[in-house]
Amino acid sequence: MLCCYLAIMESGIAMWKGVMAGNHADEKKHREKSIVSYEDFGKAAFGKTGEAMVLIIMVSYFLGIVASFGVLIAEELENLLGQLTKKQWLMAFSPVMVIMSLLPNITAIAKMTPIAVSSIVVLVVVILTKSVLDAQRWQDWPDLDAAKLHRAWPESSMAMGSVVASLFGAFGVNGNVPSILCEMNDPMEFPFAYKLAMTIVLVIYASVMLCGYYGYGEFMQSDIVKSMTSFPASEEQALNVSFDDWTGPKALVLRAICASLLLIKLIIGMPLNMMVIVYSFQTYDGTKDYFPAGSVANKIMRISMVIIALVIGLFVTNFNNLFSLVCSVFGPLLQCFLPLFLSYKIRKLHGAHMSSLVRRLAHALIFLLGAYSLSIGFYQSLQAITNPE
Repeated sequence: MLCCYLAIMESGIAMWKGVMAGNHADEKKHREKSIVSYEDFGKAAFGKTGEAMVLIIMVSYFLGIVASFGVLIAEELENLLGQLTKKQWLMAFSPVMVIMSLLPNITAIAKMTPIAVSSIVVLVVVILTKSVLDAQRWQDWPDLDAAKLHRAWPESSMAMGSVVASLFGAFGVNGNVPSILCEMNDPMEFPFAYKLAMTIVLVIYASVMLCGYYGYGEFMQSDIVKSMTSFPASEEQALNVSFDDWTGPKALVLRAICASLLLIKLIIGMPLNMMVIVYSFQTYDGTKDYFPAGSVANKIMRISMVIIALVIGLFVTNFNNLFSLVCSVFGPLLQCFLPLFLSYKIRKLHGAHMSSLVRRLAHALIFLLGAYSLSIGFYQSLQAITNPE
């Protein structure tokens, strides 16, 4: 986790340097700032080719994220209401996804983001509290062998591939750097604000992971909500009996509360992710004339986006596997490779200050971490999908 945090943060700072160099060069020529989006960042480095490259990667990534959100929404509806299978809930939710995709703008949705943030804060507090309390339960097991419940290290470095991939997605904020910089009164304050925000996220993620693993250890389910709402009666049951057959204490009301909190966040977040795709097609020079806002072609494009996301979700119904697969490829590209490479190109083009030797060595290590995600992370995620246990 710490490696991904440092890699993405350093890449974000490099991106800031590239955006500042490009926009400063425009100011000296008395032109408007040319870099206000990630696509502009690519264009500033490699012209139309760079812009198209970033667009393709961004659209592919957010299609995967929309599909992942759809799968997780279906999963939480199944937890909350039951009755239908995950695939059936996904299809039942599909009309809502179509309506979301056809929203003319996201102003109203954006105003609801504090609600989504509040729901996640409450959910984090619930997870931390319940995990620590549940740790008291396994300590009272008569057959307790604590060494079997927790491991200090993974079995091998290869076992961390899908985890690293997911962390690239969890910390992935660098796509927003250019647009945030253009909204700041003093862009020179960005590094401090960015590092502070990333550090807060790191502390939250680390707290959830440490408390969750302390509370549930090797018998933690892929969906931590399940772990919090059903507990095994013994260590033997925890390690050798399927989740559905556990006979320990249940907390079904808590399952409904957690599912509801997560649904609030997901339903507010999904149209925001959809609009990234829509706006990309509406603003890119190569596609904006084909999909003008309000046209029939634009509506078809939006509905097609939903259909593709649904097909992906129906094919891969496990959120963790789908999310790690998407992030194993597009996470390193969007969060590290492109920020570092495009920033280098822009700064060199405008004669700006380049990175020191120490920083270049750090960048080489970042590329190795990204390559690990692209190779081992992708392979493990694909294996989990094609050969589920």
